[in-house]
Amino acid sequence: MKLFITRHGETDRNVQKRISGWTESELTERGLSQARDLAERLAADKEKNAIKHIYVSPLKRARDTAACIEKVLGIKAVPDGRIKEVFFGDFEDAHRVTDPAFCEMLNNPFVTFPHGESLVQAAHRAYGLIEHVRKTHAGDGNVLFVCHGMITVLMCTFFKDYSQTDLLNMRIENCQLLEFDL
Repeated sequence: MKLFITRHGETDRNVQKRISGWTESELTERGLSQARDLAERLAADKEKNAIKHIYVSPLKRARDTAACIEKVLGIKAVPDGRIKEVFFGDFEDAHRVTDPAFCEMLNNPFVTFPHGESLVQAAHRAYGLIEHVRKTHAGDGNVLFVCHGMITVLMCTFFKDYSQTDLLNMRIENCQLLEFDL
């Protein structure tokens, strides 16, 4: 069984280099184009990928991306909060590049973002969905998650060990498609 994971299309906050977390943001025109292109690639590889189930973060940017995929694959996405982005608490809407306190928090995966959650807590909830999918859909086709950048980075640790440095340097591009054996 395969698990495919993709990040939503580009958003207004991505362009502004702002931290979104659970804060809603809109896909840009480029983001909509990325979502449509991903959907076309998935449609072209429909037989090979054999995706039978889609789970989507309930945040709008992920749902809008998934809507493009739902149309071409004919599969209704199931919203699941376990693959929402990391809740960055007080850092929501901060500038991600220039906020040294935010960068320091990323170096401490067990520390909770003020009024948010820790990276470990976010990974734990995402791992729960991965385990659920493994048990529920075994032998029932492959699964696609449509979600967010940091939660995708954390889900990668389910499948492979990473150093803290490697983890922090990992970049998940908008509408990048990752594939894992589950």
